[in-house]
Amino acid sequence: MKFKFIFNLAALGCLGLILAGCETAESLNPFAKKKPLPACPKVQLLKDTDIITAYRAGPGRDITDIRFEAELRGFTGECEYIGEKGVYSKVNVTIKVGFDITRGPAEKSRATNVSYFVAMPEFYPRPQGRKVFTTRVNFPENRNSMRVIDEAVEVSIPITKSRPGPGSKIYIGFQLTPEQIKFNREKRRVPSIR
Repeated sequence: MKFKFIFNLAALGCLGLILAGCETAESLNPFAKKKPLPACPKVQLLKDTDIITAYRAGPGRDITDIRFEAELRGFTGECEYIGEKGVYSKVNVTIKVGFDITRGPAEKSRATNVSYFVAMPEFYPRPQGRKVFTTRVNFPENRNSMRVIDEAVEVSIPITKSRPGPGSKIYIGFQLTPEQIKFNREKRRVPSIR
């Protein structure tokens, strides 16, 4: 009985040594401080570009001239830091943008293109500072409003001592003309009655 206990204890010890060969001593120590991953860069919707009212070509700006209206509703995302042992070379941010869209009376087709941007001001005017994505929206028969969740887009941010990753800011907005931005700003100034 004593022999069997010692044999089991020896077998358990050998198993522990085999498993220890697969891990570093730091990862086996339950009291060792593990360096936490940095936070994801901040992503937010850019005010005044989160709504779009697209009119048909021409001077008309009445409700019958609206091709579509859309409003950014949010996004989902995640980030992944690339590197080893707490030293990172870049962070990849994956974002899925969601918006509500309503087809207007001036849109004769059941499909339209909607463009939005993902921007990082610290890189502007370089190409990685702003990317535009266009989504084709197809309205099903008998539906003029719908929620759209676009495919995931990825943004890579190089990390340096002066740019640690969490300090980076990413903005999302519709690709608007100066006239559309002015319209949004004026619309926000009008007080609403509740």
